[in-house]
Amino acid sequence: MFEEDFEDMLRKNLDAVGDKKRFRGLVKDYFPEQAKNINLLLMAYDLGIAEDIGRASEIDNAFAFRFVKQLTDDYGLSRANADWIVSVWCFCYGKEVLKKPSEITLQEKGRPAVVNEKPAATVYNDLFTYEDNRDNDGLQIAGFTGKRKDTIVFPNARGSEKVAGIGAGALKGEPVEAAVLTDGIRNIGTSAFEGCTDLHQAVLPFSVSEIGERAFFGCERLKSIALPEQLQIIGNEAFAGTGLKKIDIPKSIYFLGKGAFSDCKELDNPGLHENIRDIPEELFSGCIELKQAELPRGLESIGARAFSGCKELEILTIPDSVTRIGEDAFSGCNRKFIIQCSVGSYAESYARERKIKYQLI
Repeated sequence: MFEEDFEDMLRKNLDAVGDKKRFRGLVKDYFPEQAKNINLLLMAYDLGIAEDIGRASEIDNAFAFRFVKQLTDDYGLSRANADWIVSVWCFCYGKEVLKKPSEITLQEKGRPAVVNEKPAATVYNDLFTYEDNRDNDGLQIAGFTGKRKDTIVFPNARGSEKVAGIGAGALKGEPVEAAVLTDGIRNIGTSAFEGCTDLHQAVLPFSVSEIGERAFFGCERLKSIALPEQLQIIGNEAFAGTGLKKIDIPKSIYFLGKGAFSDCKELDNPGLHENIRDIPEELFSGCIELKQAELPRGLESIGARAFSGCKELEILTIPDSVTRIGEDAFSGCNRKFIIQCSVGSYAESYARERKIKYQLI
């Protein structure tokens, strides 16, 4: 249970609560598969809830409600999510670990843990600008006018209207540090987060099926991202120039764009599912730390310059199913670079004709 594990983490690492960098790392180590809970936990932490609990002589509803209100008004959280995470902090850290007198118990289904006057209607969604969706099946978020842009929670509705996606260039170049998309959002438009050099966290719901061209281009602090299991399209250069260290491409993908992960200078051993039949042009070009890549069985083609400039790549095993390899697919690889392939395979002919070292297996 998350609450029990969080309390256990606090007891064993109490001195880490006051160290922002260490605490963030600790939370991610303890709950690696719980992106939503991590995000909620750190939202409240960034508001100073741990520090204020430490100073408080007692924790009452008035103390807790101001955090609930700030999370709903400034971050657009639902009342239920805000109430839950505030109650987790107040109960687990305040009452159980620090032994503070507390009125707050853990949230129970259907009953809020934090009781106060009815909060003012949230105005968070009014800070977004919208445009009609290209398929007329919902709105697209066109921008965000709020002053606080470090963490943005993207809503899936405006009143009775559905929000279907993030529009082209919606947050391009903005100082966004964390982007949380709510369930129901289906597409991320062209250049939606391009040039957001402070972006280090992007939480994508299961509903996202398309990531557009250059959507996260140049987001150099983005070190990891979990791609949804029903994602179908990754556009050209969608993650080019990001700080990704590892990526697993889901089996649902049917279109993978040119240079989608090019110039990811820390990327190594990308996960390519067996459903992938074609590696597009420049897919991993300029990935200077890429030391290994397992090509899936059933792969049919490798595009031009797909691995060009991969200076650390020494060995690549190419399956017999490959019948086309584009020009300069491996130019600029390690001088020791060797293609492993079968006797009589297309890869053997390609290597021999271009005087690339190869090893028969």
